[in-house]
Amino acid sequence: MPGVEAALTAAGKSIAERAMREWLATRAARKEREADLKDLIQSGFRDRLAARKFGNQLQGVALAVEGRLARLVEQEFRGLDEAARAAVLLEVVDALRRADLSDAALFEADADPAKLAERVLASLPAPRLGEAEDRLYAVLLAECVDCLTGLMRQLPQYLPRAATESLARLSGLAEGVERLLARLPLRTLEAPDGRQDDAAFERHYLGFLSRALDEVELFGVRVENYRPRTSLSVAYISLNVSAGEHRPRMPERLSVASLTGRQAVEPGTERIESALGRSNLMLLRGDAGSGKSTLLRWLAVTAARGDFSGALSGWNGCVPMMVKLRSHSTGRFPAPAGFLDDVAQEVAGRMPRGWVERVLESGRGLLLVDGVDELLVRHRPAVREWLSRLLTAYPSMRVVVTSRPTAADARWLADEGFAAAMLEPMTPEDLRELVRQWHVAMRDCPSLPCAADELEGYEVALLARMESNPHLGVVASTPLLAAMLCALNLDRRTQLPRNRMGFYDAVLSLLLERRDAERRITDEVSLDPDQKIWILRDLAWRLVSMGRSELSKATALKSVGQKLALMTRMPYSASDVLEHLLRRSGVVREPVPGRIDFAHRTVQEYLAAGQLVEDEDVDVAVERAHLDQWREVVVMAAGHAAGRLRKELLTGLLDRADQGGPQARRLRLVVAGCLETIQEIPLGLRDRIEQCLATVIPPRTEVETNLLAAVGEEVLHRLPRDLSGLREKQAALTVRTTWLINGAEALDRLAGYASDERWEVHRQLQEGWHYYDAEVYAKRVLAESEELTVPSNRLLRGLAHLGKVKRLFVTTDEPVTSLRFLRAMPGLESLDVQELATASLDGVEATPELRRLWVSMDLPGPLGVESLERLPQLDDLTLWNARFDDLTFLDRLPRLEVLGLDLPAHDEGDWLGPLSRQTELRRLFLDREDLPIPPEIFESMRSLKWLTLWTDAGVIGCLRALERTTTHLEGLSLLGSSALDLAELGRFELTNLSLSNPEIEDLTPLRGQRRLDRLSLPRCAKVTDLTPLAGLPSLRTLDLSGVADGIDLGPLAGMRHLTVVLNPGQRVTNEQVVRETIRISRR
Repeated sequence: MPGVEAALTAAGKSIAERAMREWLATRAARKEREADLKDLIQSGFRDRLAARKFGNQLQGVALAVEGRLARLVEQEFRGLDEAARAAVLLEVVDALRRADLSDAALFEADADPAKLAERVLASLPAPRLGEAEDRLYAVLLAECVDCLTGLMRQLPQYLPRAATESLARLSGLAEGVERLLARLPLRTLEAPDGRQDDAAFERHYLGFLSRALDEVELFGVRVENYRPRTSLSVAYISLNVSAGEHRPRMPERLSVASLTGRQAVEPGTERIESALGRSNLMLLRGDAGSGKSTLLRWLAVTAARGDFSGALSGWNGCVPMMVKLRSHSTGRFPAPAGFLDDVAQEVAGRMPRGWVERVLESGRGLLLVDGVDELLVRHRPAVREWLSRLLTAYPSMRVVVTSRPTAADARWLADEGFAAAMLEPMTPEDLRELVRQWHVAMRDCPSLPCAADELEGYEVALLARMESNPHLGVVASTPLLAAMLCALNLDRRTQLPRNRMGFYDAVLSLLLERRDAERRITDEVSLDPDQKIWILRDLAWRLVSMGRSELSKATALKSVGQKLALMTRMPYSASDVLEHLLRRSGVVREPVPGRIDFAHRTVQEYLAAGQLVEDEDVDVAVERAHLDQWREVVVMAAGHAAGRLRKELLTGLLDRADQGGPQARRLRLVVAGCLETIQEIPLGLRDRIEQCLATVIPPRTEVETNLLAAVGEEVLHRLPRDLSGLREKQAALTVRTTWLINGAEALDRLAGYASDERWEVHRQLQEGWHYYDAEVYAKRVLAESEELTVPSNRLLRGLAHLGKVKRLFVTTDEPVTSLRFLRAMPGLESLDVQELATASLDGVEATPELRRLWVSMDLPGPLGVESLERLPQLDDLTLWNARFDDLTFLDRLPRLEVLGLDLPAHDEGDWLGPLSRQTELRRLFLDREDLPIPPEIFESMRSLKWLTLWTDAGVIGCLRALERTTTHLEGLSLLGSSALDLAELGRFELTNLSLSNPEIEDLTPLRGQRRLDRLSLPRCAKVTDLTPLAGLPSLRTLDLSGVADGIDLGPLAGMRHLTVVLNPGQRVTNEQVVRETIRISRR
């Protein structure tokens, strides 16, 4: 940039010379100020050496000023080309020459460089080079005036007769000026006071956010013994979202598997982090309590800490700013300078002028806008206009806006470039994770009403209640209501009322009244809770009585209008009331335009039951009680009813059940369910109800176990204490009912069942372990177990009391970080660990009887295997995803008959030699990705009967080596072997064959496999003709789940002992034709 460089040099020199001229000319007469600087130096210094030194100092000052201006020119107006910038600099030099910078001018501006710059700009005509050039001119001239003023104030006062003596003080002038300029703030349009404080303030602000927002407090939840506040960063869980106008699904009843196992993301949905990671602008919609505000707080805290990972890792470095729209209820929204006021007002006063604008301009701004729905309707369009103007000014910032769906449809911000996502109800796995994380986060609660180590007991007790009372899990489909359950469970010391009526009453109180009131959210319509419930009951009853899940908005409006006509003191129209309930209640919603439904089906049933009782429609309840969609309404109607109505309802149900018929047992189960919601049994009905319970206990199905367990102790007291008289399935379901009821008495009963050795019974006893203290349950119920599965890390500590276990399967939800638990299990013979995250196998040496070890590693580094040498009985070893320094440990394991390993991607020296010396192997499983497995390792394996290879290279060589070595090979799995010639398999008489090869088309070479019992074809999409298999006399199982849709099963007709395995949705031809002779299994 030679033109710009020359102009910068001229500008720096101009400022330095002007300052020195003012000093040398005693800063008085205009004529002297305008004299040539060379003449002034000669007249000011009679000593030639002193004059030369002064000239050198002058040059240093000019260079310092030039450097400062150069940085400013590089940063500002990068769209201007070099010529334009040079022209601007020359205009600035000319302006400095013409400007009045005398003592009088300086003192008239109070020695304030900003004021002086304004006066200079006002006194000189604009250069009119162009809009951008003129703005750059103003910035540079103001900067030059700032520098010049600072210099003039720092120069020594001139005394003509002491000029020579002052030279000693001048020797450090250049250095002093450089230090002065370094301290002066770098002036820009965006930083009128400079940027020197930006980094310090940003650190302070982010630290404040990290602390202040890392807390979740439940609004509207009545607890008596503590204040439910948790750490957000600990309690937060990721949620699912769907795109656009995807209709939110209705929460479903939970199963034990869903509460204790892993679960994939729902079809059509994705995790919220993935959705956010794809768009800088996001409108996030969700129903009441779905976690919108909590998500924004988590984004703010995580951004403040720079802790994003995965799909959001690109957000690290962002500076979050949160605007709560309910704090701007007048419809006037903050300018950037006010973005900190809602959540960081305590530190906003320290903010450097223009800091927010600079952050937004840099593209690092993360604006979090919470609660469009919390504004009055008339103010919501202004939000869109506000955001549009902000994005015009700062197009590179990130923005996340939240709203309930009733306030903003998916396209509400589409014109502004926003993507839209809808928060989905929590999956059962989400719910389980939230319960776990909530209790972990509560450990640091200052008002915790119990010892921290007791929280686990509250957690497992709540999970048990949710499994035995599925309605709890259905209602707790949002983070708000799930956290409410956790808080109430802790406050009441796990004694949540068995009667769900009180729970629903608390839910409605939270949603309809307390939450908005405590958050100070107002609305145009103000109804008291009883008025809201009266209207909602009628809507719920209409849905139930018509057997529908939703109403048209017009029908709902008509219903509301009819109710309002009967109400006193009602100044609002039906339309206003319905819109208010849709906006603020969290009970009803508009999932698609023009259709109304209830957010929680069980709340709908509770409200409908209340209306049924109010209308005294007992006959309707009795008539329809056998229908699935009416069962819960009838059960809760019994809870709403009192006196005469309750007795009529129960009597009608019992009378109808006594008539017999296919619905009799179902009706008796409804009667049993009513015992959950009623406080007392009506006079004259106790004996009949006892007889009713006797006919439904023990349960026959898992569904019945849930229904009966919800009743609680009334059922527990009637369960048999001895299982010996029951068939295995009935006994197992009795155990399940017992642990679902939960509690100390149920634990006593389970301990009595522990001696039953039947497999199904033992499996249910293990399932119950989830819902009790790990150690107490292990000691009292599982102490005699010889085979055990551990599905959760939490349960590992219970193994200290299970010394009789011989076969252990550790399938925990998180990687296992220590094998110390094995010290208490000296008799263990078989161990499977699904995910092990340790650097060594230390701990296994405590199990000298161990014969089988199967481990999948979860750490990338080398695995220490020295402990294996101390297992004299070990003959079955599999170590997947494990890396080793070498394989010499195999030489010290001479008894191995089964071995599974990941081989390394190198062959230095005799690395694989120890493997080739395993001559007693009968089953071998090897994985080497895409590298060949040396055939010579098989030359001594004469006993090998089963081989599995995961590799895409060298398979044919391995098969030929095996042919020379053994004639005993019976099982072969070739996974990923694309270069396979099936004719090579004719060398062996196989009973089991698995081929995973997308290139296989023709199965003709398999016709000679007369002993083949099982054939699997995973990833064999090109196979289309099964005719070659029709003549295989021994084939019993054919797995076609990996072939393409449309394959013809016709050639298999007549193979009467064959089972064909297909995927659930897999399409095939001639399925009905072959069903007469072969079995089809869809897994």
